[in-house]
Amino acid sequence: MLFEIRFFLVLMLLCPSLVMAQNPLGFPLVNNYNKVVFQGGSRTWDIKQDSRGIMYFANNEGLITFDGKYWKRYTLPNQTILRSIFIDDNDRIYVGGQGEFGYFEAAQGEGLQYTSLQEKVPQAYHNFADIWNTVVQGPSVFFRASNAVFEFKNGKIKVHKARVEWDFMGMADGRLFAQDREDGLLEFTDATWRSVGVVNPFQGIKLSDMFAIAKDKIMLTTLNNKSYILQGDKIYRTETSTWQNFYTPSAAKIDEQAYVVATATEGCIVRDMNGRFKQRIGVVEGLQNKNVSAVFVDQQKNIWAAVDNAIAVISYGSAVRYFRPNMENDVTGYSTRVYQGRLYMSSTNGVYQAPLTAGIPDHSLSPGTFSLIKGSDGGEAWRLDTWEGSLLLGHNRGLYKVDHDQVRPIALKTGSWTVLPTLTTGEQQEALVGTYTGLDLISLTPHGFVWKSTLRGVSDSYRFLERDTAGNIWASHPYRGIYKINVSRSLDSYVATLYTEKEGLPSDFQNYVFRVNGTVLFATGHGIYKFDEATNRFVPDAKFAVFTGMPIKYLTADEDGNIWFCSGKKIGIAHRDAGNGNYKITYFPEIEGLYTSGFENIYPYDRNNVYIGSEKGIIHINYEKYSQEKFKPKVLLSSVVAIGDRDSIIFNGYFQDGGEKGQYQHAEKIPKLAASYNAYIFEYAAPSYGIHENVTYSYRLDGYDKEWSAWISSTEKQYTNLPNGTYTFRVKVRNNLNEESEIVAYSFVILPPWYKTVWAFALYALGVVVGLYGLVIWQKKVWLQQQQKFDAQLAQLRYIHQLEIEKNEKEIVKLQNEKLEHEVLSKTKELASTSMQLMENSGALSKLRVELAKLDKGDEGEDFRKITTLLKDVEKNTAHWDQFASHFDELNDGFLHRLKTKHPKLSRNDLKVCAYLRLNFSSKQIAQLQSISVRGVEIHRYRLRRKMDMETERSLNDYLSQI
Repeated sequence: MLFEIRFFLVLMLLCPSLVMAQNPLGFPLVNNYNKVVFQGGSRTWDIKQDSRGIMYFANNEGLITFDGKYWKRYTLPNQTILRSIFIDDNDRIYVGGQGEFGYFEAAQGEGLQYTSLQEKVPQAYHNFADIWNTVVQGPSVFFRASNAVFEFKNGKIKVHKARVEWDFMGMADGRLFAQDREDGLLEFTDATWRSVGVVNPFQGIKLSDMFAIAKDKIMLTTLNNKSYILQGDKIYRTETSTWQNFYTPSAAKIDEQAYVVATATEGCIVRDMNGRFKQRIGVVEGLQNKNVSAVFVDQQKNIWAAVDNAIAVISYGSAVRYFRPNMENDVTGYSTRVYQGRLYMSSTNGVYQAPLTAGIPDHSLSPGTFSLIKGSDGGEAWRLDTWEGSLLLGHNRGLYKVDHDQVRPIALKTGSWTVLPTLTTGEQQEALVGTYTGLDLISLTPHGFVWKSTLRGVSDSYRFLERDTAGNIWASHPYRGIYKINVSRSLDSYVATLYTEKEGLPSDFQNYVFRVNGTVLFATGHGIYKFDEATNRFVPDAKFAVFTGMPIKYLTADEDGNIWFCSGKKIGIAHRDAGNGNYKITYFPEIEGLYTSGFENIYPYDRNNVYIGSEKGIIHINYEKYSQEKFKPKVLLSSVVAIGDRDSIIFNGYFQDGGEKGQYQHAEKIPKLAASYNAYIFEYAAPSYGIHENVTYSYRLDGYDKEWSAWISSTEKQYTNLPNGTYTFRVKVRNNLNEESEIVAYSFVILPPWYKTVWAFALYALGVVVGLYGLVIWQKKVWLQQQQKFDAQLAQLRYIHQLEIEKNEKEIVKLQNEKLEHEVLSKTKELASTSMQLMENSGALSKLRVELAKLDKGDEGEDFRKITTLLKDVEKNTAHWDQFASHFDELNDGFLHRLKTKHPKLSRNDLKVCAYLRLNFSSKQIAQLQSISVRGVEIHRYRLRRKMDMETERSLNDYLSQI
């Protein structure tokens, strides 16, 4: 033993780095951003952060910015390396590079705009080399080159020449210091550089950084890994026993207890304020490489490290850390237990253990290393349980007892999952062991653990076993259902009753049983259920309504009664309100999807130490610290792109210019864009880095959206086909503690197209007036034309109507005439017929009289004479021609009169014959009426033609009809 102690002391003297290498058990999360991601050069020389949280990096290819999501790059006019950065109270970024220095300031629409100060440098100092340090003190800005310090004040440059060479310049606690190679440390007071301290402890040593660690107390670090404290005008060395000479170009204060140093060979080293080693973060711990050129600690206590070809962010101040027991070959962590001052972790390759330092409440900060317990490897170490002061291990090979750094077998028949204590019999205590194939029985005797038997019963894999207050044993199988197990009094057999969807479970799959706060609960795919003995069914547990509809895979309670759970890929905690017993859920997005899926395990040891099985070891949460972290989230608008005929960046991350800072938009800066720009892309981010970057966003476009959007993780929103109008895009961010940021708003105006402008509307109005006037004129003309047309049509209608009336009248007259003619013709014919009849009667009477005259003889003739007298009277009746002629003329419009007038030579008998011809009597009928022969009628017609001097070819009837 004495030899081992001596050997260890020799190693400490010869290899002090071995002592320094004792890291804490927990490692912070490290994110590396390759240069391909940020589109910069291979080396970064300085890092700073502005008041809004945006990170700035002095890089080989210019100024690199990062807002938590989007990287941007700004180059110097001479396209050279940027060496140093300083950001003043107004977020103006002063920079120094190779042969160039000046400042960047916000220019809306352009992001950052550079102003060079080189032209203000006196001609004699134009050929300066690199500006390695940039510092602002009051109204003055100082830029350090090797041969001179340039002071920019009131628009002019003043040169502070080095006595030999300026090696360093920095500011701490409001005091400006510089190191001259000959004069040592100097302080700038009253516009003069004066020496600090009586003795120069930095002879041949260059300072690398400085920062205040207390009032009137400043830490000074050097390039060769030494550290000093300046208090007043006194300088003294810290941490003198374990100094190692390696290159340390940068340092930064983490908090009041620690600071970080950048090294060229060991990555980042965290030390306390006395210079003692606390933690190393190198390649094994997550850095891309160990050559760190600059470090910086941001507002969330993240350490930013500039390494070759990358920029890393180390979530050092986070309450979440990672335990990686096997740094060379990561193993999956299944369960964790704190036992007898040691931390044990079961994994895919055995059990690892590490000692815990007493007095350190947060186990992740306890220095030490994990070691694999011999004999536990060679298979999966599933679960660690404590029973009656012993630590038991369910292993792929069986059941073991863990004794410090070794394991002892209890039962090795088959793989074991868990141990469930059942009852106590005399000096023996019994426990059931859930195995791959059923249940085993073990006993704890005064001589140790003894395997007793394998119980007879339903063979299945019983990974989850719990006992309720009534003594019932419950087991779950993720793919079958829930078992209710009744063990016989003799403890040699059991009956397992399977409960499925038929008994009230929401599904036969994904059901788990857990004992939480003394109550057996059943986690399902639709929330938490309990078993109702009265109905022999599973029902939702109203006490845990907050989990309704959630797929729950794991449940456990901490010492405060809060419930830790796994749901989907999320891990959360349900806080119990002591007043009303209700629960409120908080998720941990930092570790979403990182836990051991299918073998979930959460071990809330106390408020400072909650262990969660992970795919790479164990996740550790200091919940006390986590719940007290109050980083109110911020949201930044990264860019606004207007899409039209060509894309145009109208906003590039900065609202104001002129050296002012802010997150609001001046009214005069509201852009007005052409109507062709009707599609927009908004990019936004939260300056939350490392493990804090898991936030969600909500947005709304006033003038388009009616409500805020749902909370999402996307950092981009696009709108298309926006009509002309005034719009305001609003965005906010929320962290997992439901704390919301202030709203950032950006307004813009889409101008109407030319056909919707004021001039266009004025032209439209003028056109409408002219059109209306023309329309009125045209309408009047149309009305006049219509009136004229109407009048013409009316006149025509009237004319037609008159014609119709006249026609109708003529028709009526014609009809009347025709009727009269028919009546006249009828009467004429009737008259002619009557005349003919009379003529016939007259002829007959004449003949009768002649014959009677022949018979007249003597006295007997008296009677005949009377008859003859009567017949003469009858013949007298035929002498009424004048009366006939008068009636005939009345019926034929004076035909006989006109004929007599025209042809006075016609005799009475001629007129009679003409009347008969006018009545269209035939020659035969006329012969009868005239008591002559037909031949006599023809001769009479011939005589009439001669008397009337008619042409031979003309018809007598036609001629008479025209008279």
